Amino acid sequence: MKHALIAASLVLVAGTVAGCGGDSSSSSSSKPAGPPTDATTSKFCGTFKTIGQDVAKLDANAKDADVVKALKKAGSELAAVGTPKDAPADARKGFEVTVELIKGLDDKATKAEIGKIDDKLSKTEKSQENAFNDYVTKTCKI
Repeated sequence: MKHALIAASLVLVAGTVAGCGGDSSSSSSSKPAGPPTDATTSKFCGTFKTIGQDVAKLDANAKDADVVKALKKAGSELAAVGTPKDAPADARKGFEVTVELIKGLDDKATKAEIGKIDDKLSKTEKSQENAFNDYVTKTCKI
């Protein structure tokens, strides 16, 4: 039930913070812009290790602003690295949803609001989020 957005990384790696992101915005119909689609598996999974280390520094008493800051940093890192070429289309979509939600997260969001951010996702987006989580778990052995 605590299926939070950047769940693939932050919740799996640091469940103590109950973290995710919040919003969406995109443009372009054929995806010429956006995070890369040619990351190496090593770089992709290494990003999750780094994010996990950053998030592990937060504890259950972390200030809301610190959690938001960590999530936004994670989202930026994910967007910069992108996904490997072998990421299934639904996992890639879940990645994009995650990155956009984090990018749009209000700087003043509370941990409670962060923990509920994926409640606003459609069934399709939740399915894509699950596919992304599964892909990260399998590929990165998290």
